[in-house]
Amino acid sequence: MDTLVAFGAVSAPAASKPTTTCTRGPSKGRTGKKPATKREAAAVVRKALFGYDASLIIARDPRHDGAPLPNASANPDVIPALFLAMSIEKPSVTPGLVALEALCRVDPRFPRAKLAGDRACNDQKPENFQLPIRALGYDPVYDYAKDNLGLQGGVEGAILVEGTWYCPSMPKPLISATADLIAEIIDKETWVKRIAARTAYRLMPKELPDAEGHQRMMCPAEAGRAQCPLKPHTMGRGIHLPLVDPEPIPTGVRKICRQRSITVPPESGANLWQPLEYGGIDWQRVYFRLRNSIEGGNGHAKDLLNEDIESAGTRRIRGIAAQGILLAFQLAHANLRKLANWAAAVALNDERPHQRPSRHRQTKDLGSWTPPDTSTNPHRHRKRPRPDAPRRG
Repeated sequence: MDTLVAFGAVSAPAASKPTTTCTRGPSKGRTGKKPATKREAAAVVRKALFGYDASLIIARDPRHDGAPLPNASANPDVIPALFLAMSIEKPSVTPGLVALEALCRVDPRFPRAKLAGDRACNDQKPENFQLPIRALGYDPVYDYAKDNLGLQGGVEGAILVEGTWYCPSMPKPLISATADLIAEIIDKETWVKRIAARTAYRLMPKELPDAEGHQRMMCPAEAGRAQCPLKPHTMGRGIHLPLVDPEPIPTGVRKICRQRSITVPPESGANLWQPLEYGGIDWQRVYFRLRNSIEGGNGHAKDLLNEDIESAGTRRIRGIAAQGILLAFQLAHANLRKLANWAAAVALNDERPHQRPSRHRQTKDLGSWTPPDTSTNPHRHRKRPRPDAPRRG
């Protein structure tokens, strides 16, 4: 079973002496955007002076959603998302390299597959993050900021649109679909249709990448997905295939339109390229499940009644090395606590689990409306004692 990895940064305030080292200045965060309010600006300054950023690596299988079984017990075949590795550094200092350092610490025995993270990961120089993670065997799964939507680059006449290589004559409404959705020019239903319509214009892999990472990509008309007048042998295949309308250019016919396929080197569009089609069903399943895992893992480890990793009071020691060691112990304990909860919720051999997994209901229970002093009310909500709790005589 493939293990897919998500990573994200979490603020870890430290009980160490202040430092003023911050590459982007105390008035901006990791994304370089100015805080909207004075309170946010003050929080950024406190973090820059007294805190660290920890990049946490979490592994899970996004083929399963982790929902309980019909009998309300945990699925014994789906292990919960666990922390695999971490790295710690001062805030806003080379976040890509910090995340890469954590990924290099993952046990090499674990398989490499999809890798998702926050938007800061594709805002790096490709040689600092995007290309190294692909060299490690990971396939990136990205979301994009507003200024990275739509057309992102090109190679040999092909265009890169939101991480995927397409025919240069793909209709403009399909290229700007996501930007139009954010600008409220189109609704979500129209966006879904336009994202699905992109598939017919997508360049298809002719073969697997070679040992150096170069890959031959085939024109969609040559792959039988479209019809193009520049390639007469692709015409007349039926009205179910879209007809490409190539625009003339001063330099003549593009290379992708003259040949059956082109070679795409690994550095072409490396900062934004991803193997899954952005917004598609597979992308949504993988990306959102991995992102939910990292957010849920952060919340699990920040539990005030347990590890509380966001509080400096749980690591009363100075120095980034000491902070890293103690944080590693806290994350290991968070893993053990999650595994213990999962094991207690598993029902083996048709036995009743020791505890039921939480269903996180958003509605109130009936006892919320119980009037006071109504001991004869048949609908009065009573809490059942735990099996191990002593009964009062």
